[in-house]
Amino acid sequence: MFEKLTLYLQYPFVRYALIVGVLIALCSSLLGVTLVLKRYSFIGDGLSHVAFGAMAIAAVLNLANNMLLVLPVTVISAVHLLRTGQNAKIKGDAAIAMVSVGALAFGYLIMNIFSTSSNLSGDVCSTLFGSTSILTLSLWEVWLCAVLSVLVVLIFILFYNKIFAVTFDEDFSTAAGTKVERIQSPLSPWIVLLLCV
Repeated sequence: MFEKLTLYLQYPFVRYALIVGVLIALCSSLLGVTLVLKRYSFIGDGLSHVAFGAMAIAAVLNLANNMLLVLPVTVISAVHLLRTGQNAKIKGDAAIAMVSVGALAFGYLIMNIFSTSSNLSGDVCSTLFGSTSILTLSLWEVWLCAVLSVLVVLIFILFYNKIFAVTFDEDFSTAAGTKVERIQSPLSPWIVLLLCV
């Protein structure tokens, strides 16, 4: 068994996938309870559909590095959802579901209108499920995930008490003098987690 494990770890793509998988699992486990209790349990899936729409635009523009467009669009969407989600008539997962479906439909429409091949369903499926596998990570993406994961852990450790208080009882946190809006701002650790995922 150890020989097979040693054999697999000789390949860089296996090491990269293992490192990124462990880092994402660490960040997700730290902030998962907070996201679920704030009614954002659907945010990972919703932002993946936003990323699909951004990837469709990047494919139409023939960008060599999709991350230059996908990352900022996903972050802006996350900021928008987290900032307006508490004040809107449609809150939490319902707002995320609407953005998710809209972004997925927009991405499919863009790929259909500006199709680069005759196999549209193959292009959509490979974009959604196959072309960005965890086994195709580059060294730059591994470093990006490592840096963002360290930021998530540091921010979570430094602001754990405030995050905990705001998550479980906003009224008490406000009465105790905690600036709830600042904790829920787009600079909160949730955004950094979403970057890693």
